[in-house]
Amino acid sequence: MNEVGSLRPGFLADLSSLAGRGALILGGHGELAAAMAAALADRGANVALAARKQPLCADLATAIARDYGVETIAMACDIADEGQVQAAVASTHAAFGRLDILIDNAGAFWSGAPEAIPLAGWRKVVDVNLTGAFIAAREAARVMLPAGRGAILLVSSTGGLTSFTPDMAEIVPYTTTKAALIHLTRDLGAQWAERGVRVNAIAPGQMRSGLTLSIPQDRILRMREAVPMKRLGDPVEIAAAVAFLVSDAASYVTGQTLVIDGGLTLR
Repeated sequence: MNEVGSLRPGFLADLSSLAGRGALILGGHGELAAAMAAALADRGANVALAARKQPLCADLATAIARDYGVETIAMACDIADEGQVQAAVASTHAAFGRLDILIDNAGAFWSGAPEAIPLAGWRKVVDVNLTGAFIAAREAARVMLPAGRGAILLVSSTGGLTSFTPDMAEIVPYTTTKAALIHLTRDLGAQWAERGVRVNAIAPGQMRSGLTLSIPQDRILRMREAVPMKRLGDPVEIAAAVAFLVSDAASYVTGQTLVIDGGLTLR
């Protein structure tokens, strides 16, 4: 990595490069995963994609390998299952000979009035969004710490920074776990900073992807009007932030949550 004093033509490109690095994306399909995988591959990283729906990961892996000329693999993995996460980490390390980057993009939600949420629904969301994130980070760190370097990125949400009234959303287990991820990021960042492993998070706002696509159009219009930029975010805007945080360009950044929301949480 460059020292501060080694400014020269091309230094920023070198810091941003991920050439030859091995990355694992959990929750490895869908619009956000596709944008993240493309961003990492565009900077030279080999990418493993893992989720419960392995065929969708395989389709994306094939497209990334074809379009960017990097190595890819696809695996089945339930992030709430410790053994499956361990296997995904081991398979990534075996395929690429290293594991430099972990992105936890897996997520679950349960919709409904809080007083009506069954305990099974609460546990499902906690198991995936919070416990699964801890398992994934722990397993990645067990590979990264002996190497003395690595970047872990957790995907939180502006829902972890704000609250919804019932007319906008009833997803208390989701927002609660996303808030917990922000503190988990800080704690793990503090624990591993001296040993070379950085832990950061992103908190996307309303994006043209995932859960937002299933929301009724009238509610989407209201959400858009609440954003100071008066538009929804695009997955490529998430991808660019992710590529920065897992690269050496962010080598002095750990324990932080980057909010990507068009100004939504400014209000």
